[in-house]
Amino acid sequence: MDFKMATAGEMVIGVAETFGVAPSMVDGLDRALLGAGMRHKGGRGPSAAKMAGLDVLNLSLAVIVGASMKDAVDLVSKVTCMPLQKATVQWRPDEGISLSALAEQVDQYQEHPAAQADLHMFPAGPALVQAPIMGQGLAAVVDAMAADEFRDLTEMALNLQMSSFGPSARLAYATRQGVLRLHYETLGPEAERPMFERRLKFDETLLRRLAEVIRPH
Repeated sequence: MDFKMATAGEMVIGVAETFGVAPSMVDGLDRALLGAGMRHKGGRGPSAAKMAGLDVLNLSLAVIVGASMKDAVDLVSKVTCMPLQKATVQWRPDEGISLSALAEQVDQYQEHPAAQADLHMFPAGPALVQAPIMGQGLAAVVDAMAADEFRDLTEMALNLQMSSFGPSARLAYATRQGVLRLHYETLGPEAERPMFERRLKFDETLLRRLAEVIRPH
């Protein structure tokens, strides 16, 4: 089924409204990302490029990290290009715990390698685990939400916590069938250890909003 997807201009307005910032500022970031090949390129009118999950994710992250036009490409790339280090799945989690609490749960038990598991009960789960870097994985979730692949968004919870050390991130995706946990981190000589740590955290609410931005109803 074909859906009406947002143009770049509509995406810029949607992101500006989401974060309460000036459209002109978001437009500048969008142009910087476009110039670096980090956003779909197209013409005008009917031939205008239709935005996808990675487009709106890159632009939103530029706003979230407080990037300028000059450093947007570098800062966003550091976040989205974090490589996947580990992916596990925990089956049949405690039914007495809310999904949001499961997604934030630190203690883990009876975990199995996600690469060897059947993840089709997790909408976008296989694409998330197969993506080699975080940006591609999160974009797959946003695209799946925009395509209505989630039958009921109240039956899942996401928790993403990022640190400027590395940088690194931990993503938990909880349903009543199980919990996917993914660890992303930049290691080796490219890893960074800033003088102070900056942390960011968001849940499925933001990804759901980004899906709405690229697929206006």
